[in-house]
Amino acid sequence: MRPILSQHILPNSSMMLGVCMTVISIIKVVGVRHGQNKIAEAFALDSVLFLTSAVLSYASMRFEARTEHSATLEKLADVSFVVGLLFMTVAGFVLAYEFF
Repeated sequence: MRPILSQHILPNSSMMLGVCMTVISIIKVVGVRHGQNKIAEAFALDSVLFLTSAVLSYASMRFEARTEHSATLEKLADVSFVVGLLFMTVAGFVLAYEFF
């Protein structure tokens, strides 16, 4: 039996989606400078990646009886989650070190 990665991706991607929304809200409340608006847009795009990951992992669990479909959806969810994490790391560094 293969390990079910989707059971871990779904709660973590939804949590990261909440983190992105929190960062966007904080940026908007504190005040928008030129560069911070771009960072908020980057976190918004990142939230779309985490939402995609959550939907794909949920679909993977729903198609569990069809192992081919489930495995494909799980791989796509995993890729989307990892890309979201990498993108969030880059956006976090840009926000922290004020590159813009």
